[in-house]
Amino acid sequence: MNLLMLLANSFADSSFAKLFMDMNPWCIGLFVLGIIFLIIEVFIPGFGFFGISGTVMIVIGMIVRLANGGDGWMLLYMVLIFLAILIVLFVIASKVIKKGSKVKNSIFHSGIAVSEDKSEGTKDYSAFLNKVATTQTVLRPIGKATCDGVVLDVVARDGFIEKGKQVQIIAVEGQKIEVIEIQED
Repeated sequence: MNLLMLLANSFADSSFAKLFMDMNPWCIGLFVLGIIFLIIEVFIPGFGFFGISGTVMIVIGMIVRLANGGDGWMLLYMVLIFLAILIVLFVIASKVIKKGSKVKNSIFHSGIAVSEDKSEGTKDYSAFLNKVATTQTVLRPIGKATCDGVVLDVVARDGFIEKGKQVQIIAVEGQKIEVIEIQED
């Protein structure tokens, strides 16, 4: 029993015990809020506001604690506690990233803007090559023409073509359909 009392008294006199016993509410608030901000930064990606703010709060809490009668050992304990918190948060963040949940929600996720099941991709207009179409609008040089009952967006190679003229489709590159006017003799 005396041994336990001796250990308790020696622990109460140590800098580590005084670090927590003599802490004022401002220090406790800064430490707790700083830790909460660091946890938020781990789970919600951003531009670092919560991470930087949390680190600054913890450092200010250390400075306030040292200004209220701290010593070098207390500073060492506080730095070690802060580093332990950072290491634990780093391990948690690496586990979350390895699971993939962070990658799926990330703003940096690379992919297509439209989901693959809703996108038809680029239509194949090569079947219209060398066919004759009728302009539905004035081509200046872009407009619409109808070929085999399908309305197409077309580009006139040689300037403007009036509405209702016969044009021949001379080139198809992806969605770009190039036409020339058929000259009437």
